[in-house]
Amino acid sequence: MIRRTGLLAAAACLLAASPAAAEPIPVDQAVTELNALCVTSRDAFEQGGTVRLRVKPAGRVVQEQRYDPVSGRVLDTGWPSLVQRGVGTFDRSGFVLDARLRKSQVKQAADYLGFAKRPWVLSRAQYGVIASRAFDKYLRIDLLAPDRFVDLDSTLVPSQPQRCADHLLAADAAASVDRAVAGDVQTWSLAYRIDDGSLPVKVTSTLEVRGGLLSSGSAELVGPRRANVDVSNYAEWTYGRPDIGKPAKPSVVSQAAWIRATDAVALVTDIRFLAGSLEGRRTLDGLRRQARARVKAANRGHEIAIQVRDTDGGVLLWARNPYTKQLVAFEVVLEPVPTAVSRRVR
Repeated sequence: MIRRTGLLAAAACLLAASPAAAEPIPVDQAVTELNALCVTSRDAFEQGGTVRLRVKPAGRVVQEQRYDPVSGRVLDTGWPSLVQRGVGTFDRSGFVLDARLRKSQVKQAADYLGFAKRPWVLSRAQYGVIASRAFDKYLRIDLLAPDRFVDLDSTLVPSQPQRCADHLLAADAAASVDRAVAGDVQTWSLAYRIDDGSLPVKVTSTLEVRGGLLSSGSAELVGPRRANVDVSNYAEWTYGRPDIGKPAKPSVVSQAAWIRATDAVALVTDIRFLAGSLEGRRTLDGLRRQARARVKAANRGHEIAIQVRDTDGGVLLWARNPYTKQLVAFEVVLEPVPTAVSRRVR
């Protein structure tokens, strides 16, 4: 979600286009109309469209997401990433794979692969955070869906796609919905509360509808002071197919190739952490069993395997950087007062 201030100014900007006075709408009627509006807008968006997020209505675009149904591609400038149906995710953000790395390490990994900066990394058969071929599910639960400005619980969208205004049905007697109509433009103003019994959150939302489709929306969430919930955003939707190309082939590497490069730059960090996790062991057999179990777990999902072998007083954890040929090794030994300690030896 994008942090935004001045929600009232955004609402005033939207209302300015509608000289007609706003009239209150019964909540049950609003739920029915908004559900139909959300479904129609989402269906139209899935025929092609663009959503732009701004700090304020007249401000610069801080994030843009585009969906081209012909090529089956979703482009997100916020990460940045590009998702393609039947292929996977091209990612340049490092959001998932680079979490343990410093910026200098990311650059070093790129250098190993012959790039001046982080390349596009292709994770096949993975769509956003979904490791399956469910591309349409990914599209529906992503922020691309216009109904997210009504249904603020993203887990509800795939399971109940016809009920995007479901939160208005909450037991909040103070919920209110107003609507102003001017020609084919509708401006909805919503105020209600989400309360799961532990964290009540006040929601204020403004939706503008043009020609029967959502064209813009803003939402602000405010929770109890102790919960520190304060999230605001503003978005605009346009409908119609944008043309989205793939990243140039020379700038793309496989996920396995990138993991191998990042494993190489993080060898010292990873082995030091693993060795440190074995400190405090009081028996040689226990130390060796734990070392093998933890090395096995640590190697899952990685391309450079950490090795372990026994020494006279403990174990040696080591791996070799395939790019520099440097050996990185840490020894974990039992001291005379039996407790394991680690130290780098190479």
